[in-house]
Amino acid sequence: MSLFLQQIEGLQLHLQAIAELDSIIASEKFSHVDREMIDMMLEQSARFAEEKLVPLARSGDIEGCALTDGSVSLPAGTAGVYQEWCELGFPALGLPMDFEGLDFPNIVQSSVQEILDGANMAFGMLGINLRCAARALIANASEELVQRWVPGLVSGEIASTIVISEPQAGSDVGRIRTSATPADNGKWQINGSKIWISYGDHDAASQIIHLVLARVPSEEIGTRALGLFAVPKLLDDEQANKVVTSRLEHKMGLHASPTCVLDFDNAEGVLIGEAGKGLQALFIMMNGMRLAVGVQGSAVANMATLRAQEYARERPQGGRPDEAALMISEHADVKRMLLEMTAKSEMIRALTLRTAAYLDLAEASEDDSKAQLYLRLGELLLPLAKTVGSESAFQVASQGIQVLGGYGYTNDYPIERMARDIRVSSIYEGTSGIQALDFMKRKVLGDQADTLRALLDIIRADTAKTEATNPLKPGVSLLIEQMEVLLETLLVKSVSDPKSIEAGAYHFLNFSGLLVTHWLGMLLFSSATDGSDYHKRLQAALTLAATGLEEEGRLLARLSLQQEPDISL
Repeated sequence: MSLFLQQIEGLQLHLQAIAELDSIIASEKFSHVDREMIDMMLEQSARFAEEKLVPLARSGDIEGCALTDGSVSLPAGTAGVYQEWCELGFPALGLPMDFEGLDFPNIVQSSVQEILDGANMAFGMLGINLRCAARALIANASEELVQRWVPGLVSGEIASTIVISEPQAGSDVGRIRTSATPADNGKWQINGSKIWISYGDHDAASQIIHLVLARVPSEEIGTRALGLFAVPKLLDDEQANKVVTSRLEHKMGLHASPTCVLDFDNAEGVLIGEAGKGLQALFIMMNGMRLAVGVQGSAVANMATLRAQEYARERPQGGRPDEAALMISEHADVKRMLLEMTAKSEMIRALTLRTAAYLDLAEASEDDSKAQLYLRLGELLLPLAKTVGSESAFQVASQGIQVLGGYGYTNDYPIERMARDIRVSSIYEGTSGIQALDFMKRKVLGDQADTLRALLDIIRADTAKTEATNPLKPGVSLLIEQMEVLLETLLVKSVSDPKSIEAGAYHFLNFSGLLVTHWLGMLLFSSATDGSDYHKRLQAALTLAATGLEEEGRLLARLSLQQEPDISL
């Protein structure tokens, strides 16, 4: 069985045990989706990943992208594979049926993305931009613009970008200088330079819609003077807009995904939403992309684990010289590494799918109060999914290189590329530090920890129902108690000395991630009961993960209250 078909076995368990699949497809919103359709989509994804994306990943990483006279060429074969991807309906998967989309829930979209990104993360970034931009336009643009552009995004005929960063304004978007000036024809003229633009130009689609944050004429400062603008690569008359790719970045990884510097010189744009409220209009796209980054982490971690397991079962090494060599999978230290990789990869998959499930339940619930709670829970988990997923994935890929030894460090095997590719995921769409501050100050303290306490109630109820023999139960129970004490202290400090809590924000996020992932691991352990090799390996990995959980929780809880060092660096 191929590694990608093996991946499906794990995803199916998670969809049932973690992602609330039965509740979601029983709702009126997703009543058109059934298990047979989901299984078919997962199998199609696995075939496409193995047959098309794996070969392209290797050649694309070696060849990279090229910039010639302001136009970007993707590695050979990419445009053809993209067209096949579109013809199979992948761009339409999670987009509304009103625009010929398939309107599958986020949990299915995320599962499919995991399979495809596990094969070729660089290629997968093109699809993330496309679907997140479509959702942003549907939520904020005029009906005329939605009808003009969204059907093309659903079919894949039109591609898109998110255009925010500038040399002096990365996460600090209030310092954006790119300007937008009203023109006589009702359009706007955009001027400035933007950096770090993934797929800012390419030859897979002729039209690209850039969603650009730019400063509007206003007496306001910072983010209150930003607007969101749709800037097409081609104008209505098919002539080129005044958007030029002036540079391609040379990066550690993602060589097949062009990262562009875009220069706007009186480029024609259309305002999306209201002037001065551009950041709010962009939030729906940013939230979708942050979930997708968490899924990228799950994809790399789970596929790196499967590839390391496959290698370890086939690599002979060790034992008596006059006897057949043992496979390295039989060595105790390799077993340890493979189990640690399995536990981390399975728990971050559970985290991303539970986050996606809450967002689906928010859409599907007919009870407004429940829908609001699900939405708050999903948004609470987003910074955890993005940060824990991306950082854990790099650790897992690095450990996979260790399992392969010297071969892991060469490009004979794909894990070294996967480690390079995933390293950026804890940087883009908001660094880990930015996510930590957002989690602590907005998501937790913003409502006096009401949403987090609602999540703790869910975890506490699940823990009470869990069998006493579950190895994760004692640690999860202790982490709940530690979180309650920690919250009381943070709530007091946030009032008396709000600046002081920032020093521990990253550790607080990781403590919260430790609690949430091991709660979900506890549910996985209880669900892995069919006796298959996968279920046995999962239970063994989660048993190992329970070791030292209490000590790690105590350390992170203590670090969450640390003070900023009194020193200038």
